[in-house]
Amino acid sequence: MLIGQDFDKIETNIFGYKFLEINAFYGDTIILIVALILAYKISKYTLKTPFFNNWKWFFIVFGVGFFAGGLGHFVFHYWGLTGKYASWYLGIIAVYFVERAIVSIHPNQKWRQRFNVFFKIKLLFAILAATCVFIFVDISQDPQKGLVVPSLNSIIGLIMTLGFLGYYYQKTIATSFKYLWISTLVLIPSAVFQSKKINFHQWFDRNDVSHILLIISLLLYYKAIKGYYKHLKES
Repeated sequence: MLIGQDFDKIETNIFGYKFLEINAFYGDTIILIVALILAYKISKYTLKTPFFNNWKWFFIVFGVGFFAGGLGHFVFHYWGLTGKYASWYLGIIAVYFVERAIVSIHPNQKWRQRFNVFFKIKLLFAILAATCVFIFVDISQDPQKGLVVPSLNSIIGLIMTLGFLGYYYQKTIATSFKYLWISTLVLIPSAVFQSKKINFHQWFDRNDVSHILLIISLLLYYKAIKGYYKHLKES
């Protein structure tokens, strides 16, 4: 076990080609599969509303984004840092679909409009800020700098929607929305593992822990969505 530093990155040779962090690629692929399964389940719902449609696209974009991230790790020797950009941009877009979904069922029309404007501006600002970082900041020595904008964008958007609005909807719309704000609590240990660089093993490091917590969060999202769907069908 290592704390405060990372194990050496796992190198794999396949047919003469060198690949990195195959364990991260496995984890990101599993996230893609889980996300696509949940998106498919939502697509089968008979109620076609912006809430369910945006959640479906969140799962698709989120899953593809993580797979792209895993691929960026895996072929880093050949793609370099540019191989990570797609996953970072897709992460920003994925959060926007969550925001659109949650705001679409807000009972107050004026607040719906205000939230929509705010989240559109936040999306554009995050994309522009991330682009400026990629162009003007040297992240070759510390690639984690490239995650600053996507991470801040996610924290702000998810706390506002899954946290505060999730709790509000639990009280005013359906009790199943409690799983949204609970999902934000599930991700707190991930921040601790990442910031403190807590690694159990070379084949099960801090990123693998984060992957497990993310999958749990995805399942909690779906539990909240499914509960709301049943609520609408019954009412």
